[in-house]
Amino acid sequence: MAEAVLEAVGLRKSFGGVKALDGVDIRLAKGEVVAVVGPNGSGKTTLINALSGFVELDGGRIYLEGRDITKLPPHKRVKLGLARSFQLPSLFWGLTVRRNVEIALASMGADGDVKGLLDDFGLWNKRDLKIEELSEGEKKLLDVALTFAASPKVVMLDEPTSSVGEEDKHEVMSVVMENVRRRGASAIFVEHDVNIVEEYADRVVVMMQGRAVAVLRPEEARALAL
Repeated sequence: MAEAVLEAVGLRKSFGGVKALDGVDIRLAKGEVVAVVGPNGSGKTTLINALSGFVELDGGRIYLEGRDITKLPPHKRVKLGLARSFQLPSLFWGLTVRRNVEIALASMGADGDVKGLLDDFGLWNKRDLKIEELSEGEKKLLDVALTFAASPKVVMLDEPTSSVGEEDKHEVMSVVMENVRRRGASAIFVEHDVNIVEEYADRVVVMMQGRAVAVLRPEEARALAL
């Protein structure tokens, strides 16, 4: 079995008595892309929030390359190589595309290549546009591009194609996955579109009522009602 870059064991989190995570185990190998699927309320986003440090766990442990990061805040996890994007793009509104990338790089203390990063995501020609002028697909791409300012080992994507037009979903996901693969990173993405899951995931984790109830091959996910 390939070496794990990210591993979570027995994750538990409740909100007002509702078990959002009920003993979840998940393992991500180096270079692997895992889709997390399940009905609304099954705990998918809570899992991403827990792995990235945006919710405090009631129990369980999280390891990044063997290091226990369970108690680390989000910014320290980013520094170690664990980055995420959000269902609603987390961008600096009112600023240009270029300025968004400059701020992301500066926050990491990185002398990164703004043009190179935007080129990789097909956004260099949009560099002087303000965020509000971008299409939904372009906003998603920029949001993911900003996560790569941290040179992540693991990228977590919460519904990367939500709000993106049907005709643009595959183009957006193709660009994202091309960048993940090119950099040798691993990825976890939450997704409802079975076509996206089938095409881009190496493995599929099915969640139900806060539990990871099955691990499937991508082609098996088509039988699920996502």
